[in-house]
Formats: sequence, C-alpha cells, structure tokens
Amino acid sequence: MKLENKIAVITGAGKGIGRAAAELFLKEGANVILNSRKKADLDSFVKENSSYKNKILIVPGDISDEGVIKRVIKGTIDHFRQVDILVNNAGFGIFDDFVDSTNEDFDDMFNTNVRAVYILTRDFLPYMIERKQGTIINIASLSGKNGVPGGAIYSATKHALMGLSRSIMFEVRKQGIRVIAICPGSVNTKFFRKTASELKNESMLTPDDIADTILYAATLPPNATVNEIEIRPANPKKQ
Repeated sequence: MKLENKIAVITGAGKGIGRAAAELFLKEGANVILNSRKKADLDSFVKENSSYKNKILIVPGDISDEGVIKRVIKGTIDHFRQVDILVNNAGFGIFDDFVDSTNEDFDDMFNTNVRAVYILTRDFLPYMIERKQGTIINIASLSGKNGVPGGAIYSATKHALMGLSRSIMFEVRKQGIRVIAICPGSVNTKFFRKTASELKNESMLTPDDIADTILYAATLPPNATVNEIEIRPANPKKQ
C-alpha cells in the first residue's frame, strides 16, 4: 500500500473531492483525520467505511472557524502524534456580477479558501519540520490562474492560494517538505448548483479523478516534487 501508516488530514471531506480522497487514502493504508461542516456527512462516511473505523478521526465544523481549526490540529497530534500529509481541500464559491457582490461574500470566501489554509498550514508545519518530512497539498483551481467573469472574488481567493503555495514551497523544501497546488478544471460535485444534465457531467472531471491526482502528489519519490498540477477534462463537450 502506498500510504501505509501515514497520517493524513483532509478538509472538506464530507462530499466530493475530499470524500473521494479520504476513501482512496484509507484503501492505501493511511490513517485519516476528516473535517467537514456537516457532521452527518462524516458519520455516513464512517458508516460506509466501517472496516476502517479505527483509522478514522472525524472533526466536524466550519473550517473557517479558528476554534474548529484548533480542534483539527489538537485531535491529530493527540491521537497520532504526527502529521504526514495535509490536504487543504475545503473551499466554496459564490458567483455573481462583481458590482452585485457583498462584503460578506468576500469575507466568507477568503476565510474558508485562504485564511483557513494559512492557519492550518502554519500550525501543522512545525510538526513536519521537526521530522524533516511532510506533504502539503492545496486544492486550488484553474480559476487561480485565470480571470473568471462572474467569479472575481472566488478567483481572487484561488490566486491567493497559489501565491501561498508557491512561496511556502520555496521556504520549506530544504527541510524535506513538499507543497503542491492542484488546479482542477470543472469537476462534477455539489460545488455547482445545477443538475447533472445541465452540467453535461459526462464531459467533466469526477471527484475520483482529482483523488487519484492527490494520491499521486502524496506519493512522489522522496527526492522529487512538483509545484503545480493542472488537470482538465480530456474531451470537454460544450453545451
């Protein structure tokens, strides 16, 4: 198994990409600490993966809340004494014309998509630095490399996440720690508020596609890294 006895923290693990990554990590031997806003989603995950229940720790709550972040970190260290992989996956977008956006939209997106990543990464890093190893995987977006009409604030959060990832990578690689940003194109998850037929989901990436990419990033040879991974639908179909 590729992740035998590794300790992996995954945010936004209740649905979509995070859930798919958690399932794959368990199958590859990891212990997982899972965060999601909705406890019911985490409870259902544990039920569906009951054969791995001793390898799962759930920490429900909104990751934009610093108290929840502290519980994720404390729970991880108290139970497992270390962290090997941090997957900063939690994120969301509110889409509207920029002129109609609100301060609340701005604050909510930046608090989840950027500030939570900043605090989690900063506070987990000392445990990685102490052991001279670790992998931080930030789920960004192609929107973090391009402008998005109707999604200016969301795009700004992902540009900020790319800046964090690139800068931290240069700081900590000399200490044996990798920082990798994964930039997916359109993924068929409940991030979008349309039906599957409206989304033409057969042409979109799936959560499993991104989970496989996360696993690849987490299992690179110890002396190798990649900085960024762009992943897109191979044959997108236009509506």
